[in-house]
Amino acid sequence: MTPAAFGVQAAGAGGDLPEEWQALLVTQASMLTALLSRMQTTAATMRRRQALAAEAERVLTAQAQEQVRLERERGELRALVMDFSTRPAALTARVRTLESAIEVLHANLAIARQYLATLFRQEP
Repeated sequence: MTPAAFGVQAAGAGGDLPEEWQALLVTQASMLTALLSRMQTTAATMRRRQALAAEAERVLTAQAQEQVRLERERGELRALVMDFSTRPAALTARVRTLESAIEVLHANLAIARQYLATLFRQEP
């Protein structure tokens, strides 16, 4: 990047400054340009990081909502098992399968949220 990209001046007005002052202006303009360029890159990286964190949270929320739906279905199946005496073994097996799947889904969501919390933790 050039100093002009940020509006930084590397020369005095009219160019009538002594050489040592002109060198100081060039040095300062170069340092400020490098600093502003790094800050620009850092800001862009932080915006991408925040967008990624927000998207990850949206995905986890959608997964959690699906888990709630499965838990409701489990409750309905349990009720069916209690109410019907016909073929209870098949219904009981289905409830157990659903319960096992829900446990794994819940554990996976917890792990994903924990990982994201450490990944996107704010640095001091």
